[in-house]
Parts: sequence; structure tokens; C-alpha cells
Amino acid sequence: MLREPVVEPFASRSLAWSGFVLDLARGELLDADGRPAELRTQALQILLLLGERAGQVVSKDELVRRVWGDVIVTEDSLVQAVGDIRRAIRDAAHTRIRTVPRRGYMFVPEPMDASALDSGARAVGGPKPAQGLWRRPWVLTAALVPFLAGLAALAVGLSQGWLRRDEASSMRSLAILPFESASASADDAWFVDAITADLTSKASRWPKVFVVGAGTMRGYKGKNADPRAVALELGVTYVMTGSVRREADRVRFDLALIDGSTGSAAWSEQLDVERADLARSIGDIAGGMAKTLLIEWGRAIGERGARLSPAQVEADDLAMQGFNIFLRGLGPDNFERARQMFERVIERDPESIRGLAGVSLTNSMGVIFQWAPDREAATRRAQETLARLEAIDPNDHLTLLARASLANMRADWEGLYAISTTLLEHFPNDPTSHHHRCSSLLRLGSFDAAIPACERAIRISPRDSRAPIWNGLIGMNEFMRGRYGAAAERARIMVTANSRVPFYSLLLAAALANDGKRAEGEQLIAEFKTRNPTFDSARIAVLWPANNPKFVEGRERIAAAVRELGLP
Repeated sequence: MLREPVVEPFASRSLAWSGFVLDLARGELLDADGRPAELRTQALQILLLLGERAGQVVSKDELVRRVWGDVIVTEDSLVQAVGDIRRAIRDAAHTRIRTVPRRGYMFVPEPMDASALDSGARAVGGPKPAQGLWRRPWVLTAALVPFLAGLAALAVGLSQGWLRRDEASSMRSLAILPFESASASADDAWFVDAITADLTSKASRWPKVFVVGAGTMRGYKGKNADPRAVALELGVTYVMTGSVRREADRVRFDLALIDGSTGSAAWSEQLDVERADLARSIGDIAGGMAKTLLIEWGRAIGERGARLSPAQVEADDLAMQGFNIFLRGLGPDNFERARQMFERVIERDPESIRGLAGVSLTNSMGVIFQWAPDREAATRRAQETLARLEAIDPNDHLTLLARASLANMRADWEGLYAISTTLLEHFPNDPTSHHHRCSSLLRLGSFDAAIPACERAIRISPRDSRAPIWNGLIGMNEFMRGRYGAAAERARIMVTANSRVPFYSLLLAAALANDGKRAEGEQLIAEFKTRNPTFDSARIAVLWPANNPKFVEGRERIAAAVRELGLP
């Protein structure tokens, strides 16, 4: 005998987000005008179940059991129903109904605003906020939660006047010094660098906290920098220091948060974890981890993945090394070494997020910079690995970065702009988020809006290996605006730092010529022709593809200028 699907009574509440209200008490999805949205019965029941457990993973088995009862259906029926929900609520990016790989689905509620969170933090026993979007970070050990708890307690103390600082905004700036290796072997430097990058990546997701980018902080590696001097130089209030010791299958951390004005430790912690536990994910909450920590007091959040097998540990180690090389500098040699390492990673662990993202990024960026020896093969490989990433976790940070790089490679500037919006929402202190915003706006002809995005990337990480590129992009925007002196100044920064990316030498020459410095422009073109004897002005459009009329007009100004200076 078939039994009716059972949907338990919902609490008398509703969930609201842009354009929709899910009324759990009445069992309805309403649009912005208060009208019931069109959804099949099963799809609506699934949405209500997910809404009832907002912020929690609901397994596929439970959804099928509670919605279809004893009726035998395949998983395809569930996938189709979830697809219907996403179309109905315009959730093409899967940010509202999130797929949790190999587990189920999660309804992601709107985060509370900062003022509500701050008042909640001061109200003893007050209600806790709905948690925002949970995302899997690059990799950060769950054992580092006590560190985050320490920052949370510090932030609460600052807001309530427990510490020496007078204003809650004192916790708004932070620099994380590269961790030192306390191991006997110097070969673990890549591992320690990757841990530092993971921690910086996590902190960069706190919208209310300014975090100096990892690229800039790498400049302090091995210099035994005084945290007080670092705080003064970078204009931050707190500096994180630490050391990592790896012994066999154990990883030991010695961490401290230093008050930059006094040099005293505001918080410190020693941790000892198994290497196999390092890949346990900590959920990433939309609106910033800091706000949630103020309320949750460092409660371990996020879904914990399964322990890594020995083969996965080896693969993850290799992936860390790959990203260490990949981020070290912009150049074909680094890209190729990293690409080969990432390919070895996915041979060992076909579902490695780091490995798949690394393969996709190195291939797509190799095509963008024309360093890939076989553009078609590199394009196929970038697309294949991105597809595998999308199947594992479409909302992972690295998946979004790989997706953005593919959009850039395809000259899909509207798509890149949309991806940059998602990145900025959830990773507002990651300079890459602002890089993609700047790059897309440039190609879409919004030059005035593009410049602040690249300026923001530079402010976050002024010593990043990509900072010359960001200056070059600003120079391109300035040229488009007819500000040739400013364009030359920015382009020169890029050319001086890295002349292997050919276009910026041409941009500099064109800007100088238009700024009345023709002789210097001619000299640059002569030097450029010596380094690039087969390059002609027609390739400028290939290097900088876009169809926006304002961009095309500016690009033609550059091509015309360099032809007058002697480039074929």
C-alpha cells in the first residue's frame, strides 16, 4: 500500500530574499507581488523541506523519502525537481539552493545585516542569526577553528571595550605573516606557505575586516620581521604570526595574534593535528566569517569532509606545491611546472579540487597569455577539468576562479562580470575578485568604474606578483579615457616589472606618443621588434578581444599609434 508523502509542520515563519518569500507556515512560495510562484507539487515540497532546515544539508535520501514516500523514483526525479526550483527562483548560480557533493542539498538563507549581528552579539542569550552561504575554502584544517575563535573573542572584546583599544573598528585590519617552518627539513617550505595562504584566504572573506593580500605578505618570507614594524609599514592593527612543524603524520601549529602598537600577544594557541585531517573543510559564510564568529563564539562550522586517504594526502601535498609555484610569478616557465604538478595530482586523486582547478587555471591562462604551445588542446583541457569541478562543487572558491578564467579566455565579458559579482559577494578581500571586476568592466567600456576595482586589488595586496598586471589594466583604462600621461605611468610599472607580456610595451609606447613623447615611443617599439620579430599590429585585437564600441575605438587608437611608431 502506498503511503502519502509526509511533510512535517513548519515553524510559523518565512524566509525572504530578493524577489521571493518562502512562507513556511502556509507552505507557499510568493513572488515580489505576493502571488504564488508556479512550481510543481514535488518541487514545492522539496523547497519547503529545505527552507525548514535552512543552513543545513538535507540528504537526497531524506528528500526522496519525505516527498515521494513509497513511490519508487530515481535520483533523476530529484535532480529535475531541484532544477525546477532553481529556474523558478532564478538561481542559475546555485547560490540559494546549494548542491553539497555526495550528500544532498542546502537552502542558503539571506545573512543578517551587520547592525543586527552586532546587537545580537551584545545580547546575552539573544537569537542567533541565520547563517549565510556556506562554501568550501581552498583547504583549512578544522583544528584551526580555535584560532578563529580567538579572533572572534578578540573582536567581541574590542566592540565591548574589554581590551586597550577604544573602538570596535580596531579589529578591522589584519596582516598574516608567512608562517615559518619549524621542521628539521627545509623541504617543507611549500607546505607551510600553503597553510599561510589557506589562512589568508579564509580571513579575506570577512567583509568588515581589511586583510592584506597573501602576495604582498610573501615579501616578508624568511626576514624575521618584527610584527610592530609590519603593522606600521602596512597600516594594520593586528599581525598574525606562526610556525608549523610537520613530523610524520602530525602537523603542529604555534600561532599568535600580535597587537601592532605594543607587540604583545592578544591571543595565542598551540595546535596538534593529523595531516589526514588537514583537508576537512570549514564552511564559508556569506557576509563574512567575522560576523558569524561574533555570535557563534568560534563554534566549529561547516561540513566536515571525510579523512584523507594516504594517496589523497600525497596528492594534496603536491597540489599545495603546485600553487606555490603557480603564484610565485607570472611567466611561462612557472605555469608549465605548475601545470605538470597539477596533472600528477589528479592522477592520484581524480576529485582533488586543488588539482582540477590548477589544471584548468594553468591551461586557460596559458591560452590568454599565448604561452600554451597547443591552444586547442589547452582549451579542451581547461574546459574538461572545469566541468569536473562543477560536478564536484559548483560553488567552491577555486571553481569560481577557474570559471572566471575560462570566461576571460572566451572573451565572455558579461559572464566574467557576473562571476566577479559572485566573487565579490563572498570573497570581498580577495584581490582576484576585484581583478576580474576590473578586467570585465574594461572590456565592457566602463572605464571609470573599472579603475577603482583594480585600485582596490592593489590596496589589498600591493606587493602581489600580479600587482604589475593591475597597474597595466589601470593604464589601459586611462588610455581609453584619453589620459595618456596617467596611462604611460601605469603601463611603465607593468613593463618594468614584467616585459614578457607583450601588449603592455605597446600600450606604453602608444601612451607616450600621444603624450608628446614620440622619440621614447619609437625607441620602445624598436626594442619590442627585436624581442618579438614576428609580432604585428593586427595581433593587438587578438590579445585584447572585445566588441564594445568604446573599447574597440580605444584599441584602434593604440594600434594606429604603434603603426606610426614603426610596428608593421
